[in-house]
Amino acid sequence: MTKKHFHDILLYIILGIAALIFLSPFIWSLLTSFKGTKEIYSVPLTIFPKLFTFVHYKYVLTNVPDFPIYFKNSIVVSFVSVLLVALLSSLGGYALGRFEFKGARLSLFFMLVVLALPWGIYLIPIYIMENAVGLIDTNLGLILPYVALNLPLATVIMRGTFRLIPSSLEDASKIDGCSPLQTWYLIMLPLARGGLAANIIFTFIMVWGEFMYARTLMLTTSTKTLAVGITELQVEGGTWPYGILSATIMLSIIPTLILFLLLQKYFTKAILEGSLKG
Repeated sequence: MTKKHFHDILLYIILGIAALIFLSPFIWSLLTSFKGTKEIYSVPLTIFPKLFTFVHYKYVLTNVPDFPIYFKNSIVVSFVSVLLVALLSSLGGYALGRFEFKGARLSLFFMLVVLALPWGIYLIPIYIMENAVGLIDTNLGLILPYVALNLPLATVIMRGTFRLIPSSLEDASKIDGCSPLQTWYLIMLPLARGGLAANIIFTFIMVWGEFMYARTLMLTTSTKTLAVGITELQVEGGTWPYGILSATIMLSIIPTLILFLLLQKYFTKAILEGSLKG
């Protein structure tokens, strides 16, 4: 075995251990969701279920009346937020990446400042403004902050993506009589699918699992998202039904997994091409 092969094997072992550590909460929740209640609380603990059961999934889908409401609210808020971020970031990224205009560098600087600050510092001002205009406890009142907070990163990513596209394609479209908007839509946007896929995945993950804003701005059952609804699965005495909780978590992960599998090819391409460098 050569020294290079040894280093490769060692690297794969380290990466495998790191991946196992990061995936261990997911694997534990998945296995717990298929265990019976007695087995979950048995001593000693068992890793793999002795008898696989779907009783917890059945309970969530049939005996938790608010679960469909939470799930629907999360779907609506997440997909509208992702759609707006994808559209606005592609327009802003195209402008910052392909045009020279006064204030471009300053705009980019403020975006980087927003990225450097935690979301929590904006919560109170946003709450005051939305309360003044009556947006508290509405889907729009949650979508607008999500779009505003995810847009800077998405725009920086799209800026980097557009800057990697050869300018000869843009020049050719101008010769053919395309306007800047037509060039963006017909030429540049199809070539920027990698960065767009990265934006969609990042934004969806950030919005789908976000808790702080959803917990503060959404007050009633009819408007709460799944991230907030999961915390209300506590039973009397403040204890958690771990089987039901694990099943709910697994169900909540499904949309994210589906979205990633659909866009995985473009996301991987974006990484390989370096479009995430900004």
